[in-house]
Amino acid sequence: MSVNNKGHLSSVNTTPDVATEFVNHDEIDLGKLIRVIWRHKLVILSFAALVTVLTAMVMSSKTPIYVASASLLLEAEQNRVLQLDDVYGESTSAQEYYYSQLEIIRSRKVAEKVVDTLQLHKHPFFNQPREEQPSLKQTIVNLVNPQPPAPELSTQQKAMQKRDAIIGYVWGNMSASPVSKTQVVTISFESESPQLAATLANAIAQAYLDNHMDVNLDRIEKSAIWLNSSMSGLKQKLESAEERLALFQERESLVDVRGIKSLAAKELEELSGQLTRAQQAVDQSELISSLLQRNQAKDGVSLEFINSVPEIFNHPSVQNLQQQKLSIETKKQELGFVYGPKHPKMIAVNAELGKAQLNIDQQISRLINSLGTDTRQAKERVTQINQAIATAKAKFQRLTRIENQHRDLLQDVEMNRNLYEAFFSRLKETAQLEGFETSVGRVIDPATTPYSPSKPRKKLVVVLALMLSSMVGVACVLLMEALNSTIRSAEDVEQKLSQTLLGIIPLVKLNHQRDNGTVLQRLIKKSQQQDVTPLAANYYLQDKEQGFSEAVRTIRTSLQMLNIESQAKAIAVTSTLPGEGKTQLSSNLFYAIGQLQKTIIIDADMRRPSIGKNFAIDKSQPGLANYIAGTHELAQCIVQDNHNQMDIMVAGDMAPNPQELLSSARFKALITQLSESYDRIIIDTPPILAVSDAILIAGVSDALIYVVKAEDTKEQQVKAGFKRLRTSGVEVSGVVLNQVDMDKAQSYQAFDGYYDQYGYSS
Repeated sequence: MSVNNKGHLSSVNTTPDVATEFVNHDEIDLGKLIRVIWRHKLVILSFAALVTVLTAMVMSSKTPIYVASASLLLEAEQNRVLQLDDVYGESTSAQEYYYSQLEIIRSRKVAEKVVDTLQLHKHPFFNQPREEQPSLKQTIVNLVNPQPPAPELSTQQKAMQKRDAIIGYVWGNMSASPVSKTQVVTISFESESPQLAATLANAIAQAYLDNHMDVNLDRIEKSAIWLNSSMSGLKQKLESAEERLALFQERESLVDVRGIKSLAAKELEELSGQLTRAQQAVDQSELISSLLQRNQAKDGVSLEFINSVPEIFNHPSVQNLQQQKLSIETKKQELGFVYGPKHPKMIAVNAELGKAQLNIDQQISRLINSLGTDTRQAKERVTQINQAIATAKAKFQRLTRIENQHRDLLQDVEMNRNLYEAFFSRLKETAQLEGFETSVGRVIDPATTPYSPSKPRKKLVVVLALMLSSMVGVACVLLMEALNSTIRSAEDVEQKLSQTLLGIIPLVKLNHQRDNGTVLQRLIKKSQQQDVTPLAANYYLQDKEQGFSEAVRTIRTSLQMLNIESQAKAIAVTSTLPGEGKTQLSSNLFYAIGQLQKTIIIDADMRRPSIGKNFAIDKSQPGLANYIAGTHELAQCIVQDNHNQMDIMVAGDMAPNPQELLSSARFKALITQLSESYDRIIIDTPPILAVSDAILIAGVSDALIYVVKAEDTKEQQVKAGFKRLRTSGVEVSGVVLNQVDMDKAQSYQAFDGYYDQYGYSS
């Protein structure tokens, strides 16, 4: 313990360190949770028992439901005797196929077939008298918006309505689910009648199979009708196409269109070659003529120039003469090795050589002279060939058009013939399949009559209701506990408020013994008094059970322990809000300390004074306000208690300005003066959050006791009061937890060392 700079006594370690606070905030105290649950065990058990009983009553009124199941094997591949995919229209995807079949099984169409096949409108189950009670929602709707009575139905309408109701019952209670990784489907039906459940489960499976066969046969019949109606039209189209082809061939006198077209193409190719060669001859003649004309205009036509022109020199006739000349020159060369130039053979060879050269020159001259004529002839040849090519092209184009028309007519005939033959073949196959039925699956395990209901599982539901209601009760209790922000234990004082607990004052219930009114009056009085009658100022002396008096003695001892190092004479007592019992504590603490030391109690609450009333002192008695105002002397303002002759200073006359009086130097001098005459001064102050008077009083006091009403004052309110005190530089010496219900405190197990002594009597 230490003394602050204003002389107030406070605990050295009133605020927990950061690590401890972190652990306390983040760890879950399982023991505390268990204690909370155990404390409210009767509420939890009552709630669980109520819910369980209600659930059991509801379950007992429920009609048992029986479920019968049949197993159906779906065939993945159909034996397609007739290869008509367009007729069957089945999906190639196995997964989509099975899902489609499941939807067909669960369809209303199957339910209608079951109802009609079994004639369920005659079944006893659907002819039992039933009283249908409207639902709560329908009752409310009828009350808010009443509907006129429905018109009377005819016998036929009633029959149709009954049939629709039976179909709805069958459709709503049947189900189909696949067995994983198999082609098996489980068909189930729920009903209040076990025999009916088994009958309808088997009937649904059979109705699905029959419906599939009916659909297939209906498709085959419709396809046969459609094929028959289409055959006549297809035959007419085929005959018309063949007739158009024959007329075209006759008109064009066609035998082999492709052969004629190939001959025309070959002829056109040959003419194109001839045109190329003729054009080359024209180009060659024109080139030679142009060269000769240019050379003649310059120097005249020389033999050397003519021999230099390749077109003339390489002419076939000139080349032959050149070969002859070359052979003669070779002969002359050979004879020149044997004979001399005068030899007759040499002379004859020279004569042959001259004659050969003369023939070459003459041939060249003839070529030159006939050059113009050859050019004209070549051009005429080109013209003729061009005309022949144009004629051949026109012929080829005509043959191409004829071939295209002929091919189109042939394709039309072939297409109509193939379509006619396909339809004819399908018609024959369909005619053979009429009356042949194929099944989409088969029943591998028919449904049997169940002997025990499948739902509701009453025992399980009741057990679950018990478990869930217990968990809900525990959750609600823990939630209420978590939302409870009041201070009710020593742990709350130390952890939430970070203050030292000086002691606790037990809750003393007196009104039950004196209340003789009616039950309603007692309840009203209980709500108004919160089950507590204000104790007498000297209840410390009247307590026969010693519980209350021992609690006050514990607080007195705590105050003595706070004052070991320095004597704290002036002790102020305050609270957060009115009604927390600070005046009750001040009065009884006054008697407890007065037994050991000379003590005086001062009522410093000049706004709502209570000390004078509690000690039965006359209202006209001057007190604190009178002394500070200077209207009376100190001796006149102090009165003695009738029980122990102890001194009391009441508030005195109501002052319009209490704060000015309490902040005056005369009030401080009064405390100093009384400290010299008394060992202890108990000062009853106003609440902290109500007015600021308590702060002024605490400023001249040596210690400040803060009273908190258990399970009533909110944590935030108390902290707000502490904040106001700290802002003014006032420290709280300790907290007294008032009006603690000790019966509940034992379940909290948070007052060890406090409440256990109250059962002790000397």
